[in-house]
Amino acid sequence: MRGKAILVSLLITFFLGGLELTIAGTMGCLISSTFHCKEVLYFLLFSYLLGSVIGSFLFGYLVDKIGRKRALEIGLLIFVISSVLLSLSFSPIMVLLLLSIQGFAIGGDSVAAGPMIVENLPYRAKSFVIISTTWFLGDLVAAFLGLTLTSIFSFNAWRVSFAIAGIIVIPFAIVRFFIGESKVWENYGHRKVKINKGIKLLSILLLVSVIDTIISYAFPFVLLPDFISPYLGFSAIQGVKFVDEAIISATLASIIGGFTIVTFLIDKVKRKNAMIIGHAYMLLSFVLMALAVLFKSSLGVIIIFGVLSFLSPLGMFAVSLVAIEAFPSSVRGKVYGMISGISSIFSAIAPILIFSVASKINVVESVAFLAGLVSLALASIFSICTVRGTETMEDIENFWN
Repeated sequence: MRGKAILVSLLITFFLGGLELTIAGTMGCLISSTFHCKEVLYFLLFSYLLGSVIGSFLFGYLVDKIGRKRALEIGLLIFVISSVLLSLSFSPIMVLLLLSIQGFAIGGDSVAAGPMIVENLPYRAKSFVIISTTWFLGDLVAAFLGLTLTSIFSFNAWRVSFAIAGIIVIPFAIVRFFIGESKVWENYGHRKVKINKGIKLLSILLLVSVIDTIISYAFPFVLLPDFISPYLGFSAIQGVKFVDEAIISATLASIIGGFTIVTFLIDKVKRKNAMIIGHAYMLLSFVLMALAVLFKSSLGVIIIFGVLSFLSPLGMFAVSLVAIEAFPSSVRGKVYGMISGISSIFSAIAPILIFSVASKINVVESVAFLAGLVSLALASIFSICTVRGTETMEDIENFWN
């Protein structure tokens, strides 16, 4: 019963992460029109991501200092308050400030959720995948929510969206006050442990996580709309439709894959093998993507983007799991928070990086460049020692003793 309560209370974090980020991205024009301030449009996602970076680092420290339960309670309370205030915002500065606070809460809450899952749920890998996949579900719900609310509330649709998010999270916030603290953290969380022998693993996980983040943000939000779409000969209006169709294809594939084959494989294969399978699959998909772009097949791009999103999360989720599982509970939050925080920084600069690269070479070479980054990640994964992922929490703690 306790495990189910933890699972339910954590599901909302990732769902809202996808929901709120998509609302901020898709309803930016409505927000700027409300305040007659076009400039605010350029800072919406930046504000959210900036808050997420700060939240990842700070909550990484808090999770190890005050415990998993308290950090999770704080994160969701901040989110509820900021959502309600965001729906009542009276200036663009207030919107940007509250969006950064929301990013802070969701980024921090995600970091706190990782150790809580690993330390308390019996099928920790499967639970982690299910919870993480709800982020994509949040993306999808936000897209349909935007279409529905815009037709009803017009320019105030964004206010209603944020208010709904703040209201639906209240029951989950209450549940968190009734779940117990992690016994692993209570037993081992106050030990002083040096992770010198884990520095190489940490460095590799950080590199792979950064590469995954660059690809996740750069391909759909820069390369696809700004370079591939014009290369295929689409007008601005046609291009928007093409990108929307591709993103819907990818999102649906991520949800289906996350709840089926990825959930099945994550507990069946070793963590290192899961990372290799996921990234090898990603590499093959980008090779096929380059061919689809070369032959100017828009349908091919849409299909392959969906195929890419179906199994690639296996490697990404395995990286996140190892970042949590491989380190002792006294520094688990700090390690995961550092990896999440640095990855979030690259999520902000990835579009600029890829735009700069893509503007200097042709589109096919740009896709090949992403394939090269995946190859680097894959080579790095091969260099680490085998990570089983089947150790108990006691085994992990004894390893660091």
